[in-house]
Amino acid sequence: MSDNDTKNNIFELEGDALDEALMAAIEQTEEEEKEHRAQKIKEDQLKAEKLRQEAIERQERLEKIEQLKKSLPNEGRRYFIMAEEAECDEDSMSAAVTGTVYGTCKKDDSVFLYRNDGRAVGSRVLSVERFNGQVYEPSDEASQTKCRIKIAVDYKALGLNADNAVPKFSVVTSVRPPVKDQNGKISVENPSLSGLMFNFAKYNKDKDFFNHLMNNIVNGRFLVPIVAPKDGKPEEVNGKKKLELILMPKKDDPDTRVLPLFTDIQAFMLWRKGLSADTKPAVTVMGFKDAAKFVERDGFDLAFNPAGPVSVGLPAKHAAAVAAAADKAASDAASGKRVIKENVADASKVVVGPPRPGQETDMVRGALVNYAMSDRDIRKAGLMYIMRSGRISYLVVADAPKEKQSSVFAGILAALKPHLGAVKTVDFSLLSEAPFAKDYFKKQGWDYLA
Repeated sequence: MSDNDTKNNIFELEGDALDEALMAAIEQTEEEEKEHRAQKIKEDQLKAEKLRQEAIERQERLEKIEQLKKSLPNEGRRYFIMAEEAECDEDSMSAAVTGTVYGTCKKDDSVFLYRNDGRAVGSRVLSVERFNGQVYEPSDEASQTKCRIKIAVDYKALGLNADNAVPKFSVVTSVRPPVKDQNGKISVENPSLSGLMFNFAKYNKDKDFFNHLMNNIVNGRFLVPIVAPKDGKPEEVNGKKKLELILMPKKDDPDTRVLPLFTDIQAFMLWRKGLSADTKPAVTVMGFKDAAKFVERDGFDLAFNPAGPVSVGLPAKHAAAVAAAADKAASDAASGKRVIKENVADASKVVVGPPRPGQETDMVRGALVNYAMSDRDIRKAGLMYIMRSGRISYLVVADAPKEKQSSVFAGILAALKPHLGAVKTVDFSLLSEAPFAKDYFKKQGWDYLA
């Protein structure tokens, strides 16, 4: 052992040298433990501060959510009641609607009545009665149970009567019609279809119910999951965005592929929760006709809201048949359209302007945008009023190929027709044949812009 090793080895020391070496070793150990404790305290303090900040942020988020709920109609509650029975009373300006409520309905809620003709009527819940198994008893609210609610109906203003105000299978819901917001975006909602789907198991053998369901599907606008494009920029082929659809295997037949379609963002998020953490799909908006084109080409089935709250499947052959029937209906409706060219092009012979604000206009505009999104031939579309000889009509101006105008206008008319009320006619013009429209929509903004 070297002299240096001897000097550093406490077991070779004696007397005072040994005592000093032992004390130094103990002091060094205590100092290291002291530093370790200080570091541990510091780490614990940082961790505690982080948790405190996270708790504050979480509480702030909860408070913001509560504030948002309070600012929303009906505190943001979503619910649906399909009319299994209805008793209308013109004298009291009300209608009693019986059905099962899916969600929570409360007295004084603002609601919409979606009639079988596609018309949406704003209303208010006047009273709520829950069925206790024997009789209906008054209550302030009803949740997930059979009930009878009374809603306000202004028969005279709406042009309705006790016989036709609330047809069977109409839907009363807190979900408002999809209209364009201040940012120009339109939410994807299918309130009538959602209400019908909740009752699918009970009524799917009823011909009227099934036809009403299919009509809502054909005119629906859905969220469809796609593979998120790289760098957020979808690939383009021949000037069109290329979509890579996300398909699912069919539960009872894994070899069959299924395209999921979602009626609203809530249904989509419910489905996304079941995906693996590394799967992050994007979404696109697609009308039924576009979905049917994929079905015809690739032969897969359709599934509406596959993760619930209620799922409805549509086999490929039935989806194609429904799409073909919808095309025929649109073609048949073409005979009722009027395509104005000469008069519309000459602004001196007509008066045009923005449509009168109101629920009917919102519904017509929403239907126009929904259809335009489902028709790839439409690049732009806008709605205005046109007055000729004292008669007011809607005027739809569309930027579309001239050779496709008949099918485009027929399809738009079929989509708008259920929402016509005070204004009963629709005129059409291609943008290329309505020069005044360019300046008008430059100022007003297009309702739809591809």
